[in-house]
Amino acid sequence: MTSSTLAGSGMRQAAAARSPWWSGFRATLVSEVKSLYREPTALAFTMGQPFILLLILNSFNFNVTLPNGEVRPYLDRLLPGLIAFNGMTVGLNGIAFPLSRYKERGTLRRVRATPIPTPAFVSGVVASRMVTAFAVTMITWGSGVYIFGAELTGSVALLLGLAILGSLAFVAMGVLVVAISRSEDDIPPMFMLVLMPSMLFSGAFLDRSGLPDWLHWITGLLPLTYLTNAVQDIANLGRGLGDIQGDLLGLAAWGVLATVLAGWRFKMA
Repeated sequence: MTSSTLAGSGMRQAAAARSPWWSGFRATLVSEVKSLYREPTALAFTMGQPFILLLILNSFNFNVTLPNGEVRPYLDRLLPGLIAFNGMTVGLNGIAFPLSRYKERGTLRRVRATPIPTPAFVSGVVASRMVTAFAVTMITWGSGVYIFGAELTGSVALLLGLAILGSLAFVAMGVLVVAISRSEDDIPPMFMLVLMPSMLFSGAFLDRSGLPDWLHWITGLLPLTYLTNAVQDIANLGRGLGDIQGDLLGLAAWGVLATVLAGWRFKMA
């Protein structure tokens, strides 16, 4: 490596160190990740929840028919749905509750009084939740395949990558929930308002084919329905990105809409 290259690298590092955005993002990310270890009970529940759900739901030992007519054990259909569901809960729950506490306790106002841009702080919180989403996704997949014996025929890398990226849409929705809430007490009912329809009608746990036509159409627009359809198509039918473009566009639309509304609402606050 030449001296000019070393000098250029040093200048970039120095510039990054002077950047309030980057330093604020990095400090927030490190602090948030460390805070997870300071709450061992919450950490154990978050990481252990996938295994507990698999243990309970795997007791429903019956077969399901895939869209291609193939008959498979319920576990094979459940596992990708559970991966999608955990992406939603980690993304939405993991960002809404801590960010609402920061908002109510004045942390966000104090951040605005520092050189650190508020978006850098929020981005650091979001990135820390993506680390958690990655860990939970890996635990869910590993437990389902190697402990409970699920058989997935599609690309594992594509399945896991899509599930983690899909959780970004729910992170954006979590930020939006915080932006429109008046206090921390508003978060649980708003969270349940998203959770219950998603859990019942997205297809993550139950087959949607028995729904009335009008309800099937409406709930087909849920963000978790888009993500569940995509990961199940990949895991059970071996489909690729080109086959799930509609679901990807629907999920992206939710993420973009939530991000725009959240940014507008925070500016108005």
